Amino acid sequence: RIRRAEVSSPLPGPGLRSGVRADWGARSCCCFSSLWIMLLLPLLLFCLSGLASPVEVKRPRGVSLTNHHFYDESKPFICLDGSATIAFDRVNDDYCDCQDGSDEPGTAACPSGRFHCSNAGYRPQYIPSSRVNDGICDCCDTTDEYNSGVVCENTCKEMGRKEREALKQMAEVAREGFELKKGLIDEASKRKEEKQRKLSELQDGKKSVEEKVEALRLLKEAAEKPEKEAKDAHMKAWEAQKTAEREAKDQARAEEAFRELDVDADGVVSVTELQARAELDVDGDGIMTDSEAQGLLGDSLQVDLVRFQSTVWAAIKEKYQREVSAPALPFCPLLLRSGFVSLHRTHPKEATLILLFGRTPKRPVKQL
Repeated sequence: RIRRAEVSSPLPGPGLRSGVRADWGARSCCCFSSLWIMLLLPLLLFCLSGLASPVEVKRPRGVSLTNHHFYDESKPFICLDGSATIAFDRVNDDYCDCQDGSDEPGTAACPSGRFHCSNAGYRPQYIPSSRVNDGICDCCDTTDEYNSGVVCENTCKEMGRKEREALKQMAEVAREGFELKKGLIDEASKRKEEKQRKLSELQDGKKSVEEKVEALRLLKEAAEKPEKEAKDAHMKAWEAQKTAEREAKDQARAEEAFRELDVDADGVVSVTELQARAELDVDGDGIMTDSEAQGLLGDSLQVDLVRFQSTVWAAIKEKYQREVSAPALPFCPLLLRSGFVSLHRTHPKEATLILLFGRTPKRPVKQL
C-alpha cells in the first residue's frame, strides 16, 4: 500500500525517493518481525507443551507416537523391515522374532532394537534396547527401568525448565543481535545515501571541469596554430638552406679533389692518376689495381669533372685524403741528395719516411 501511494503521488523525484526509502524501512521491519516470530515460535511451543496435560495414546511400551499405528492389537504384527509376520501377542514377549528388532521395542531381547523414551516435559529420545532394565536410568521419565527394581527420579520437568531457560537466553541474545544488525543496516544505508549524493556531486563537477578543459584546449590550439605553421615553415626553410649548404660544400670538395687527382691538369682523371692514391684501395691490400680503379671510375678509363662529381666522388669521399704540404724542415746537407727535390706530390707519410730512411718503404704506409 505504501509503494502504490508513493507511485501515484504527484510529488517530484525527491518525494518518490523518500517514499521508496519508507517502503524499504517498512519491509525491513516486517522482515525482522517475521524472523523474531520464527525464532520465538519453537520456544513458545516448547513451553506450551510443558504446560499442557499429556494425552495418553494406547501403544506398546517403547513405541513412539509416530509409529504407534504399526502396532494394532486387532491385527497380526508385521515387522517394520517386512522380514516376518507374527501374532500381536508376541510383541514385547522378551523374544526377538524380527531381524530389525521391531517386535521388541520395550525389552532388551533384540540387540538391534530401539526403546523410545516419551520424556513428558522434555525432549523425547531413543536409546538402544540393551539399556532397558539394566539398572541405570537413561530416560528422564524412568520408563526404561520399569522392571529392574531400581528407583529412579523423574527429572524431565527440571531438565525441560533448564532447557527453556537456555532457549530463552538464546532468544534474547538473538533479539539483541537482530536489533544491533538492524541498527548497523540503517547506519550503512544512511552512509550509502550520503556517499551516493557526494558521488553525484563530484561527477557533476567532473563533467563541468572536463567541459572547461576542452574549451581551453580548443582555444590554445587556435592560438598556437599560426605560430606552429610559421615555425614549421621556418624549419623547412632552414633545413633546405642547410641541405643546400652541405651540397655546395660537397661539390666544392669534389672539385678540389678532382683538381688534386688530375695531376697532368688535362681536365680528366684517369686510371693511372687514381692508382697514385693508395688510400682509395678497395680491398685494403695497399695496391690499387686497374680493375679496381676502373670500377671506381664507373668502368671507364677516365672521367671528366661532371661524371666525377656525379659518380666517382660519392664512392671515394669517405676514404679520400687531401694532399698536405710537407712540413718545413731545417736545413740539412743531406736534403741536397738526389731524390728529395720533388716531394710536393708525395704523400706526407711517405715523404717523412723518405727523409728518414732515404727511400720509399716496400710496405704500405697504412701498415707502417
